[in-house]
Amino acid sequence: MRDYLLTLIVVGLVPVAVMRPWIGVLAWHWIGLMNPHRLTWDFAYTMQFAAMIAVATLVGLVFTKDRKPVPSTAEMWLMGVLLACFAFTTPFAWAPDHAWAQLEKVAKIILMTLVTTMLIFGRERIRMLFLVLALSIGFFGVKGGIFTLRTGGGEMVQGPEGSFIEGNTFIGLALNMVIPILVAIALEEKNRWFRRGLYFAVALSVISVIFTYSRGAWLGLAAIAPFVIMQLPGKAIKTVLVATIAALAVAAPMVFPDRIFSRADALINYETDCSANQRLMSWVVHWNIATTYPLTGAGFNFEESTNGRYLEFGTEKYAHCFDAETSAAHNIYFQILGQHGFVTFGLWLALLVIVQFKLVRLRRIARMSPDASWMATYATGLQIGLVGYLVSGAFLSSAYFDLPWLYYALSVIMMREVQSGSRREASDPPGARSAGVLRASPGQ
Repeated sequence: MRDYLLTLIVVGLVPVAVMRPWIGVLAWHWIGLMNPHRLTWDFAYTMQFAAMIAVATLVGLVFTKDRKPVPSTAEMWLMGVLLACFAFTTPFAWAPDHAWAQLEKVAKIILMTLVTTMLIFGRERIRMLFLVLALSIGFFGVKGGIFTLRTGGGEMVQGPEGSFIEGNTFIGLALNMVIPILVAIALEEKNRWFRRGLYFAVALSVISVIFTYSRGAWLGLAAIAPFVIMQLPGKAIKTVLVATIAALAVAAPMVFPDRIFSRADALINYETDCSANQRLMSWVVHWNIATTYPLTGAGFNFEESTNGRYLEFGTEKYAHCFDAETSAAHNIYFQILGQHGFVTFGLWLALLVIVQFKLVRLRRIARMSPDASWMATYATGLQIGLVGYLVSGAFLSSAYFDLPWLYYALSVIMMREVQSGSRREASDPPGARSAGVLRASPGQ
């Protein structure tokens, strides 16, 4: 039944994406982030729904006049240059078949990210995109939280198989990125019941992160928690939340399963934990490959290579825990470095830094205008979410996860929006400005 229902929904969205390509962008991100087809059991499980929506959206993009040019910003140029760098390193890849397949995936993500900046503008469309990204991942936070409460925390929270958020570690990272967005949307939500529902989703998502049993997810949650708490409205809510956290800390030995504490102990005493030592070995390998091949690295997914070259770049220090031919990077920084070399790594890191500065500037400008203050709230959510990505990502091979690329695009989209709003305000007559009458952006 799920297969038929989902197929009918996607097929119905195809003509809508042609006629209203901005809706196609929302649908593409919904399918790419939530992977609803991975929640089915039959023919829909392997259907190329994202490709269907992408083609329809691109067809609609060609004919629609309801679009803007891709913003000529440092972020957008860096995305294009990074794609060129990825294409340059791929012919040198150790595992060419895997590398070319991964290049195709990354190229699609970057292409649709650029398309997103062309079709998403105006407050309502931006809000809809934030809702899509937050609820697509937040669904698994609610589902995982309820699952944890129902089972007493004895089972591990995991994401859907065959997706970017497969397994416990990746869904933990994704939830750390989305929890601040759920809070930001709630802060701007006028409907009381929907606002409460969003906060309820935040609470269940926090529970889900804890019971992923992923140490990287725990560190990411610890990194974003203070910033999220500071965003919450009212001293009463913050006081209750802090008191609840303190009570849980005291009651933890009686409430949480022993598995939680064994994982936490391994996080502290990593020297004796083989899982941690395997990660350290992988980081050494990726660093040594980058120093040997500084311009090309070993290409996308070189870890899939079985020619024995991987261990040549390792070290005896961690060999006692390493019982495989290869291993994933388990770190977004070493992943880019080892797969593409220092030049590409520098450009990728520059993109991360520039986006953070962009969001700081966006918050400052947006707060100067009552009509744009909602963008300051959303920008804060993006900043905190990226902190979660940078911390949890230090333990995962998630450098090509599509959610961060969407965050980069949203920072550019909102900056364009706030700057165009400032220009409109400056051009309006004094009487119109004093009356608060501003022309709405297209798409609102």
